[in-house]
Amino acid sequence: MYKKPAITSGTGAASSLKDIPGVPLAVTMDVPWRLFQKQVSWTPDHVHFVSDMDLPTLEAADRLCPHCDVVVGIGGGSCCDTAKYLAWKRGCRMILVPTIVSVDAPLTNMIAVRVDKKVQYIGDIFPEEIIIDYRLIQEAPKELNRAGACDIASIHTALFDWKLAHENTGEPYFPGVAREALACLEELDRNASEIHDVTSKGIDTIVDLFRREVEFCARIGASRPEEGAEHIVAYGMEHLTRRHFLHGDLVGLGIFTISRLQQNAPEWAENLIRRCGLRYTVPEATPAEIRNCLLGLRAFKEKARLFYSVVDTCEITEQFVEDTLAALYK
Repeated sequence: MYKKPAITSGTGAASSLKDIPGVPLAVTMDVPWRLFQKQVSWTPDHVHFVSDMDLPTLEAADRLCPHCDVVVGIGGGSCCDTAKYLAWKRGCRMILVPTIVSVDAPLTNMIAVRVDKKVQYIGDIFPEEIIIDYRLIQEAPKELNRAGACDIASIHTALFDWKLAHENTGEPYFPGVAREALACLEELDRNASEIHDVTSKGIDTIVDLFRREVEFCARIGASRPEEGAEHIVAYGMEHLTRRHFLHGDLVGLGIFTISRLQQNAPEWAENLIRRCGLRYTVPEATPAEIRNCLLGLRAFKEKARLFYSVVDTCEITEQFVEDTLAALYK
């Protein structure tokens, strides 16, 4: 059952950690920990540094980390997910202090772990306390924070695919939830410049939209309102290249491509992701990699047994891919 978190926002908000009772265990990485220490005068009883999200690594951390009364996750998605894992296994209090807002991991109840190099979701622990410190978050590279817009902007293409699946396969569809998702997309559109500039309002907007998106997805037990074929593009690129990319880059590419395949206001979608600052051209990928991903997208989707979408109904031709690449790099 969804639990709404208590969110404390403000410049220097993380200084409240010094008042935590009991024995705290901080879960972090080198870079966010150094930034945190420069700004916040707080020394926890123990600090655990995250190396990776492999399940055996997390299991070892649970065995080896000392007793604690509260787990404090400080950093990005991996730090927050590791903190969630330890708090879930130990049944203790948890506080999350995200230092970037690139993903919605601090708001979700699931924990993204890797088993044999594949992502799996385990656990069930909604965060009850989240501290949003503007000063900490604004220390991160802007493109990382802007990337948080991707899983809200993806509502544009995801809603199309969700309704398509309902009409063609009978998959459950909830018009009221679709309207809530659309309202989130409109809120993102109104605040795109704030998100691009990583202002305090932009940070609050992303966090609040994450919260709303997590709540309505939890209510229906599915991520369909924000996960459509644009995410299949992201998964396909990672599978093809066996490399890790910034999630917002890949989903931005997916929105750019799939809105064209859907014939679903592609110019509007491109304008939105550009104004939010998503790097939808994926600077760390080559045009050949993108071409091969798109041409093989249906085969990848079928092999991976992913959800129904426009990929099932529209052929991705070589001409479509060439036209998409031309528009992408114009």
